[in-house]
Amino acid sequence: MQIPHGEQSQSILSEAPFGIATVDADGRLSWCNRALAELAGRSLAGLAGLPETALLVTDEILPTGIVQFEQGGKSAQRMVVDLDGGQRVIYYQDVTAQEALRNERNALDEQLQQHNTIDPVSGLLNQQAVGRGLEPLVSRSRRYDNPLSVVTLSFTNLQAVRDEHGDAAADEAVLSVSQLLRDQIRWADLVGRLDTGDFIFVLPETDQAAAEALAGKIARQLSEFTIPALDNLRPEGSFGVANWRRGDDANLLIKRANDALVKAVEAGLFSVVTA
Repeated sequence: MQIPHGEQSQSILSEAPFGIATVDADGRLSWCNRALAELAGRSLAGLAGLPETALLVTDEILPTGIVQFEQGGKSAQRMVVDLDGGQRVIYYQDVTAQEALRNERNALDEQLQQHNTIDPVSGLLNQQAVGRGLEPLVSRSRRYDNPLSVVTLSFTNLQAVRDEHGDAAADEAVLSVSQLLRDQIRWADLVGRLDTGDFIFVLPETDQAAAEALAGKIARQLSEFTIPALDNLRPEGSFGVANWRRGDDANLLIKRANDALVKAVEAGLFSVVTA
């Protein structure tokens, strides 16, 4: 097999479909081909003598990895071959389309992740997301004995709304109550909706007395709240409160709040019962 002579080799490299550059010991481009000029969004003449970092978005370059060109925003897989005297040959394979697809997939994954953590009717956290948020708070209370409380709320006349006005009206009622609840919490608190349809508050750094006070406050506000879009319907509710104790995990803490909620429903409208 005949090996191309120097002039043929230069021509082959110049017309290669991927970017190629030779870099001297100071990191400056001593030669490059047309494909690299297109990737970099510059003229061939304008590249001579430039440091490689002048072409890229970042000054920190890994020996092998994805780089992005500053002009034009194209992305390339970068590979380096070291030569004698500190010189290098660098190859750039255009991966702009693949990177765009990967970014789209990441964005879709984020959307799906958000969908998997949000209750579709209330817009609040769903039970799985509440559980994931509660676990580290329980661990923190277990380690440092910090106060932690959970409050559950049953929308006791929701089924009556559904029976009389239909599913759309019931969803509207849930959304209206959710907005009321969201306005009552601190930035550190979690508010969500359980699979049973009950609402739940997770209140870090909150002792039993403070949790009872918050439940009582929301009970009063709920008793005065109406939904104009549903003929001034007044949501009715009852509250269960549980404060973290030694031996509680996240599930047991929620269960104790729900047990208190059952007693609150039996006690009557807008009642607050503590486990």
